[in-house]
Amino acid sequence: MSRRMSADQHKVSVVIPTLGRDTLALCQAALAKQTRLPDEVVVVIDQHRRGVAWARNEGIARATGDLIAFADDDGIPPPDWLERLVAALDRHQAAAAGGTFQETDPLLDAIRRRNPLPDHEQVDQGGLVGNGGNILIKRDWLDVCIREDGHAFNPYFTAAGEDWELVLRLRKRGARMVYVPNPITHLRRATAWQHLRHSFQRGSGIATLFRVMRADTSGIVPQDSLLWGQAGAKTDPRWSKALWTKLIGPFNGEAFQSRRHFWLFWFGEKCQAAGFLWELLSGTKRVGGTPSASIADKTSDPHRVESES
Repeated sequence: MSRRMSADQHKVSVVIPTLGRDTLALCQAALAKQTRLPDEVVVVIDQHRRGVAWARNEGIARATGDLIAFADDDGIPPPDWLERLVAALDRHQAAAAGGTFQETDPLLDAIRRRNPLPDHEQVDQGGLVGNGGNILIKRDWLDVCIREDGHAFNPYFTAAGEDWELVLRLRKRGARMVYVPNPITHLRRATAWQHLRHSFQRGSGIATLFRVMRADTSGIVPQDSLLWGQAGAKTDPRWSKALWTKLIGPFNGEAFQSRRHFWLFWFGEKCQAAGFLWELLSGTKRVGGTPSASIADKTSDPHRVESES
């Protein structure tokens, strides 16, 4: 993808993992209209559903930029997405810059609005930057993680949480993060069944991250959580409040436009708790720093990877 001459002197790669959704074309079209065009777009097609962590790692391996941005195939970046991320990263001499989503689904939008984010750019002390579908990271920092941990995104996270686990390791190495309030439009639509299933999977991912946090002694947290941190610092799990919130509450139905959306959210919280408990008790996943075969052996990989430049 040829681009206009840019004053930032960077080479920016955009990595997009995909399962082949139709919305991929819309994401690519939005990238082609950026005020600061990407130097290359690497589309990783996960034909055998190894997971987004695997796909992002494959994209990193094939990208040639000194800055690597990550987007999802159902996200539409605003026209100044890359321009603002690159400028913020340079302005603050940061390792990463990122933001969040603007949901188009009414249920998902109401859920996201329960925890409003700042409307101004700022250095993130913990909890704002980490969404793997809207983030720009310096290649040098990713290379350190790959060299020392065996991977950038941890492939043992197969459901959710791989982006926040990477942010944890970056923070532990002293990385500075910048929050940029420039959300990507998220096209995901949530039927009742899809929302409940996604909530269960998210609970499983949270349990995997909880195992990591329980074993970590640095005192650094990727984001605040009832399970591991508050005000950017590690704390003991606040089990009573977590159990009350997930198993009994919440009861703030006024935040939702309809009672149906509230009850879907309420049951989703219970599914998330079920996913957390199932994963915590099953103990089947490894989450340490051991390199995985999917990263170490790329020559025998049957998955299709397309690179656009």
